[in-house]
Amino acid sequence: MKNKLFYIIRSWLIVLLCLIVLMGAVFLRVKPLVAIAAVNKAKMILVSVADKAILNVMEEANIGYDDISRVSRDEDGNIKGIEIDTVAVNLLKSSISKEISSLAEREEFYSVDIHIGTLIGSEYTTGLGPRINFKFQISPTAVVNFESHFKSAGINQTLHRIIININMSASVLLTGYTEGFSVATSAIAAQTVIVGAAPENFTNVEESDDADLADEIFNFAQ
Repeated sequence: MKNKLFYIIRSWLIVLLCLIVLMGAVFLRVKPLVAIAAVNKAKMILVSVADKAILNVMEEANIGYDDISRVSRDEDGNIKGIEIDTVAVNLLKSSISKEISSLAEREEFYSVDIHIGTLIGSEYTTGLGPRINFKFQISPTAVVNFESHFKSAGINQTLHRIIININMSASVLLTGYTEGFSVATSAIAAQTVIVGAAPENFTNVEESDDADLADEIFNFAQ
């Protein structure tokens, strides 16, 4: 009786071990496919989050062109220069970055559905069969920068746009697996048409944290 029980237990242990090995092999096979799907979903989520963060911050702060940029003219109405309010810009950078993190962390888990046929890895079964739901987390870091664009808009008219550029580095966290990626998006913070004779080039001076470089100077030709 004891020998029979021993053989039954041993048989079940062998079956269990085989199942564990099989599941491990399947996981190793489908892991890259799940990671690709999760990263693609995460990129769309973060772009949407960034766009919403910009909208929320700009609406709450009620920021317009004159709050960020000031145009100075001479006695004849010619443009002497355009000054960017670095204090206002830095506050917006910080607020947008915080809002992105806040919006992204509202959902503890995100999910992506993948067809079983796609997980099999055959071109003949891709997109077939029921879907399996995989949950993942997103851990983002956003870098926000502002950029000036100048474009001729007619005789003695210049379109000045202030663009928000957001570059995000993030990781998708799956069970037992992490995949890093990056994504970028941009939006117009403010714009105006400047009327009057303008110089051939504009110079925008911005502060830099680099100790070896006091200022970064960007020249914008029309």
